[in-house]
Amino acid sequence: MPMVRSTGRSEAGTRRGAVAILAKRLRQETAGSVLVEAALVMPVLIVLLLGIVTYGSWFMAAHSLQEVANDAARASMAGLTATERQTLVNTTVANSVLYQGTLNPSLVTIATAQDNAYYRVTLTYNAAKSSMYQNALIPLPSGNIVRNAVVQLAAP
Repeated sequence: MPMVRSTGRSEAGTRRGAVAILAKRLRQETAGSVLVEAALVMPVLIVLLLGIVTYGSWFMAAHSLQEVANDAARASMAGLTATERQTLVNTTVANSVLYQGTLNPSLVTIATAQDNAYYRVTLTYNAAKSSMYQNALIPLPSGNIVRNAVVQLAAP
């Protein structure tokens, strides 16, 4: 009969030793760590980048709408009657919105009002229905962008 030598280690002790060797090798091995770190960080960076782009375009739309309201209010000063002023505002808004290129003309509503010697142009843009913002991952500040411009028609 062959003689079996005992090393003094049990089977569990041998496994623990193998696990310790494997753990030591894994601590020293860094080949896949960059991939794991990228997998954890990239989704956060992508959402952050999309948020920057979405908010930037929202602010650009708000600024463009204010520019159009200012242009329309200035153009209304050339009209002598309420009908002429309204026509000038409508024409200016239609031309300016198409020129800006950042706003969908069908989503812009125009309201005008005259209070004594002051004429107010109010433009509302329904950003919630704009194709640019419908699928945004980040919630927008407001569904509607409202901008006003007031001009003085005559000295009080």
